[in-house]
Amino acid sequence: MATKFFHQLLGAFLTVLVFQSFVVKSRHVKSESSGQGSHGDQPTSDDSFHSDVNNTILSGRWYTFPVTYGFISSSYMPAYLDPQAVATAIDTAFRKWQAAIPKFAFRKIYPGEYANIKIGFTPLDGYNDYGYYPPDGRLNLDNSHTYWSTKSYPAWYEQDLMSVALNAIGHTLGLGDSTNPSAVMYPTLYDGSIKRELSEEDMNRIHNLYNPDLELGEPM
Repeated sequence: MATKFFHQLLGAFLTVLVFQSFVVKSRHVKSESSGQGSHGDQPTSDDSFHSDVNNTILSGRWYTFPVTYGFISSSYMPAYLDPQAVATAIDTAFRKWQAAIPKFAFRKIYPGEYANIKIGFTPLDGYNDYGYYPPDGRLNLDNSHTYWSTKSYPAWYEQDLMSVALNAIGHTLGLGDSTNPSAVMYPTLYDGSIKRELSEEDMNRIHNLYNPDLELGEPM
């Protein structure tokens, strides 16, 4: 009887092991923004959301155009990434924000140390990216634990670079987090998912922050 029970217990254990090998758990990682106020150069808390998503003026904004961006020379891009594909993803993300506010007239320069928005890959503890409000303008992308994707559709364990860049650029333009899950500025993006288009809320908030009646800049 004991032998039969042992075999049943062993069989159940092996079944659980086999089943677990086919289970994929969805992981999500939050993006972070950093303002100047009381947080200084430290990212805001994960659990801190703006109660009024339209109240973004306290985060800062750019007042001179075009707004320049570029990769800093000390950036260490993960070896598995194609630099041209990364550049295309980042450039496309900037163009989507410029389509909402043409006066940004983004200009890419090198080295990025002299740009308004300074982009760099660097180790980030627990996050995919940090986006800092103006006039700081740093945009940091993780190169230590995040599996980035520049493909049309990321794998289940990868973060879509363009989607993350859209969110981080929004912070460097002055937008805080959104509580709307459909918005680009929502702070959580699940691995394997994409969010490559600005929502109506994203566009309304950036228009509220940058008076659309000001003089438009030159296109990219």
